[in-house]
Amino acid sequence: MNAPNPLHLANTAQQMARNAPAADAVVFNKVAMVCMGVMAAASVLQVLQPLLRDLSGKRTKQMYRDDHGRGR
Repeated sequence: MNAPNPLHLANTAQQMARNAPAADAVVFNKVAMVCMGVMAAASVLQVLQPLLRDLSGKRTKQMYRDDHGRGR
């Protein structure tokens, strides 16, 4: 089973908010905002992932060199 798409959920919640009474519209708008936040966070992580991978690789190489350089 596929996970629901946050963008689709946000659009659906906004459509439901347009047709709902005022109290319910607030809830649907909050759901839409949370979904948009999830999409934004996923986008930021996708952009930062290569940078974090490079930094992690450099740190691992540095630690490997430091460990093997001792005792000689």
